[in-house]
Amino acid sequence: RTNEFFGKAGFSYMFNDSHSIGAYYSNGFTKQKSEHTGISRVLADGQPYDNLSMYGRSNNNTLPKHHANLYYNGEIGKFGIDFNMDYMWRKNRNPMFNNETSDTQNNSLINSLGVSRSRMLAEKLVLSYPFGKGGIEFGEEYTSSRFSSEYNTDATLIGNADSRVDENNIAGFVEIGQTFGQFNLGVGLRYEHVRFEYLENGQKKEDQSKIYNNLFPSLSLSTMIRNVQLSMSYTHKTQRPSYADLDGTVDYINRFTLEGGNPFLKPEKMHSVELMGAWRQFFGQITYTYKKDPIMNTTYPYADDAEVKLITMANFPKIQNLQAFVGAQFKVGVWQPKINVGIMKQWLTIDYADGRKSLNNPIGLMQFQNAIHLPYDIWLNVDMQWMSGGNDDNMKQSSSSYLNAKLYKAFFNNQFSVTLEANDIFNKSNRDATLLNKDVTIHKFNTTNNRTFMLTLQYTFNSSRDRYRGQGAGTNEMNRF
Repeated sequence: RTNEFFGKAGFSYMFNDSHSIGAYYSNGFTKQKSEHTGISRVLADGQPYDNLSMYGRSNNNTLPKHHANLYYNGEIGKFGIDFNMDYMWRKNRNPMFNNETSDTQNNSLINSLGVSRSRMLAEKLVLSYPFGKGGIEFGEEYTSSRFSSEYNTDATLIGNADSRVDENNIAGFVEIGQTFGQFNLGVGLRYEHVRFEYLENGQKKEDQSKIYNNLFPSLSLSTMIRNVQLSMSYTHKTQRPSYADLDGTVDYINRFTLEGGNPFLKPEKMHSVELMGAWRQFFGQITYTYKKDPIMNTTYPYADDAEVKLITMANFPKIQNLQAFVGAQFKVGVWQPKINVGIMKQWLTIDYADGRKSLNNPIGLMQFQNAIHLPYDIWLNVDMQWMSGGNDDNMKQSSSSYLNAKLYKAFFNNQFSVTLEANDIFNKSNRDATLLNKDVTIHKFNTTNNRTFMLTLQYTFNSSRDRYRGQGAGTNEMNRF
């Protein structure tokens, strides 16, 4: 059961067409109560050893959830200026209870309390200037982040933990866009200097603390040949692990299985090449991605006890992905259909059991969207999607599908509207997953009922276009929390 409340207030002021400022502040909370059950079948040397039944409950509360943004957007002569500053602070409190029953060993009751605090301050300045047959953009971005976690438990196998991550990232970037006849060319370069510090019980851990200096180039090229649009792009970037994945706190699942983050994680380095084409109502897209040090789920023996396994995250050597999509949209009288068909394939080999295992099975995707303009200006939308089973990272996923339907009718010159929706009508959108690791195989069966029905009544009055021009700073960093 989840209860959420969110409020936001702000302003924007335009001095004239060349200068505007604005700010907003938001706050809220999320309160979530959950219960879970689990069964673990334990084998020793291939023979039954124990069966564990688990019942757990938790109250996960995030309160408060502060977020503020301040911006200036303007022009001085031919110079364009866009400045943003963001601040975020959150506190999460999660008491947990776990009742574990064993067929052959003693039963156990485990209580724990996790408290985490997140803080981010970010600013970004972008300057633009007309240059040649195009323009140039350059600027800087700075983020200062902190994530701290306190964990207290009466599980003697784990013990209490107190950890903190401090990260400072300063970046400079430049991008030049030019037109040469029928071709549009874009070239970009970004430099990042990152100082990462990990602390346990207030003491800095030198082995986990790192300094990174990286250059990330990008290139794009597009053209129009008769009525065919073509584009190609290359990007090199990094994706830093989430703060939950970096958290060294270890949670109790059962007496043989624990779960926690990994403060030794390195950022993922990604190279992507994308080709796109469009002709009339048809389009096609191919994307190839190479990841070095990809972050995936894995297991290790915990401490010196080989029987107890720790589920955590780790950097794997590499993974390659290929995505290919084709689609089209049509208009046949009152019917406007769209169809997309694609395939997603990866190349990954992992250590599994006593050998190596390839996880290269592709995933197919088909989407069919329909918009029908009925009499009395009523719109009917019927959308369908199907995904096949296949491999995603070191997981084997089952197939899934959904069927959504929506009726929409507007009244009084679009001031009042009624929308009736039915989503996932057959409740088939869940995907079961098997996590494949060297020591532990985890089967996750998702039994959530995603079938929903919604009635929306909307009345619009004194409407005006949104004049807020804040773009935000530290957006990627925010997602890590």
